[in-house]
Amino acid sequence: MNHLLTRLWYIRFVSKLQGVLFVTYEFRGASLLEAVQQAIGRDAPTVEQKKLNKAPQKFDFAARARLGSALFVGEGNFSFALALARLKGVSPSSLLATAYKNEADLGDTAYDNAAKLLKLGAQVKTGVDATCLSKTIGQRRFRTIIFQLPNVASREVLYGQNPNHVLVTRFLKSGRSHLKSGGLVVISTVDSPFYEGAFKMDDAAKKAGFATPDIYTFNPKDYPAYSHLNTADEESAINEHTAFATFVFST
Repeated sequence: MNHLLTRLWYIRFVSKLQGVLFVTYEFRGASLLEAVQQAIGRDAPTVEQKKLNKAPQKFDFAARARLGSALFVGEGNFSFALALARLKGVSPSSLLATAYKNEADLGDTAYDNAAKLLKLGAQVKTGVDATCLSKTIGQRRFRTIIFQLPNVASREVLYGQNPNHVLVTRFLKSGRSHLKSGGLVVISTVDSPFYEGAFKMDDAAKKAGFATPDIYTFNPKDYPAYSHLNTADEESAINEHTAFATFVFST
């Protein structure tokens, strides 16, 4: 009996997206020409198609703030804490807004927003390291701990990892010991393959003893008074990007 053996031709190529994400494509055909035609006719997925698999709804920051007992860390200019403190039904006295910089190093906007928070009855503290909270806030515990758009403004490898991954991992480990029972840690970031690879939130959660985080859409425009400011370089991710995600961590 004669056996007919079919020879398949393969074409493989690797696409590099934003310097960190490698995607391999493979095209098969009964002839080299067919495989080439498949490769030429196929569009590589765009960055938008690679975005995070987020829940359809947004995370309800207002509802969490109304529960009270909320800690804000890394507030470059205190504008996000102020935006929530002004919401109807929120008790500002139950909010603690903190910044990494010392009081003497705050910019004018941060100073003004801090004064407004204090006038509303909120608590404000400067010189707070989000990766070692006990040094500045003692043993206090909260229902919600919020860190908006963390970014160390460096790509230099630290302990074999992107420094942003190291930052959020240390923050989560520190924050976990300051949560009340049933409490949540909430982190918003830019939604892009680069930031997904930089933070590696699932790995950070595992290292810090949290469950895999839930992911929601975040739109800074929902908070008109919010004007994000990086602690490191005083730039704003809001002005440079259009898609954002909120990661919610629970134990």
